[in-house]
Amino acid sequence: MVNSMGIKNKTALEFSQLVSFGENNNQFIDKLCAFFLALSPILWHYKGPFQDCGHSILIIFFPFVVLKLLMKLRRFNLADLGVVAMLIMYNIYRVVAHGATLYKFGHRMLIVVYLLALALGCINVKHIIKTAYYVAIAASVCIILQYICYYGFGFHLQLVPTALLLPRAEQWVLNAKTGLAGITGRLRSFYRPSAFFLEPSHMFLYIFPHLLIMLLSKNTNRWRIRRAILFTVGLLLSTSGMGIAVAVGAWGLFLGMSSGKENIIKLRYIFKPKNVMTLVLLLILIVGLYFNVPVFTKSVDRIINSNSGSDAISGRTTQSVALVKSITGANLIFGVSDSITGIDFNLPGFMVTVYRYGLIGILLSYSLYVRGLLKLKAQYFWISFVVIVVSFFSQHTHETFYMFYYISILLEGNYQLKLQKRQSFNSNLAADMSLVWQ
Repeated sequence: MVNSMGIKNKTALEFSQLVSFGENNNQFIDKLCAFFLALSPILWHYKGPFQDCGHSILIIFFPFVVLKLLMKLRRFNLADLGVVAMLIMYNIYRVVAHGATLYKFGHRMLIVVYLLALALGCINVKHIIKTAYYVAIAASVCIILQYICYYGFGFHLQLVPTALLLPRAEQWVLNAKTGLAGITGRLRSFYRPSAFFLEPSHMFLYIFPHLLIMLLSKNTNRWRIRRAILFTVGLLLSTSGMGIAVAVGAWGLFLGMSSGKENIIKLRYIFKPKNVMTLVLLLILIVGLYFNVPVFTKSVDRIINSNSGSDAISGRTTQSVALVKSITGANLIFGVSDSITGIDFNLPGFMVTVYRYGLIGILLSYSLYVRGLLKLKAQYFWISFVVIVVSFFSQHTHETFYMFYYISILLEGNYQLKLQKRQSFNSNLAADMSLVWQ
């Protein structure tokens, strides 16, 4: 009992050092809203009273969020809206592009209200990230249990309640039940579980920000490194190609480009003798895993090659790139159509945005991520970078609930940047005042 309380206090202390945006919204209803928003990237595939469970969450909490927003609008800093201004314009553009309808207007205004509430600190972003952290912990533990059950006892531990899924999620049902099927429905000998997520890529998209937060934040410590190891194991066992690449890259940054105790990541630190030796050992470890661990071998082979001559990367991008290349003139600027009906191949986030909303949609929807590259530091810079890169391979980065998820995390990064500037200003002011009094 004492030990569990100590762990809980340690976790609370660590999170108070890592995240804090919106923490003043600490009533039960605030935390309940944040809790369900954190789960929405998972729940939007399930049945709900309004369209799906994800949108049901937005609608149910909408009156509460509007009330909080109206109270905040009496007194707020207009600059805080600047961070999401282009995302708001993106949602407005989605209403008018290709013909406005009442449904499109209502749907997009629902999103705009939540964007405003997030940006102005009306929603407890800290609790969103903290809830998602525990979900990531649970997923990593669950996938380890799935491997133990499958290879140790010969059965697949099913954690997805498939009876509650929407018809659009049918392509993932067989793999959720067996761990052995692709989205085409064909069974394979390669075991690819994903805990309670529908597929490995979904698990990767949810967990990777927490790996980067634990591993690449400044002044990292043993507690964060232990969590990073657990998240890494979860991503490797998921066999997600993107997950493996990001995990290896994150550890490469941490072990090869870190300044040391302060954990400042810069390229020049790669030449430190300790970092050079560590990177060599990491490379040896990766090569050893590739040649000696079948699961790792199959996962890497799936990324870079296959017997059919088509790797996972080309499989996700070849047809969508060809489609985008065929778009010209006004369609390239404004987009072709809201609907992607009839397109039966993967359209990653970048490609589908070009197709539906053109270069205008790209400019507006990527604004927060590009700002993260230009303004943010440490873990939030790398989260922005990964989201942009992954959007060329996965369609989920531009779906409503994963966008909300990443926006929440990057708004925390912007808030931390603002706090650092305020602290720096106060320190300089105090120093100037002391000189005056001298």
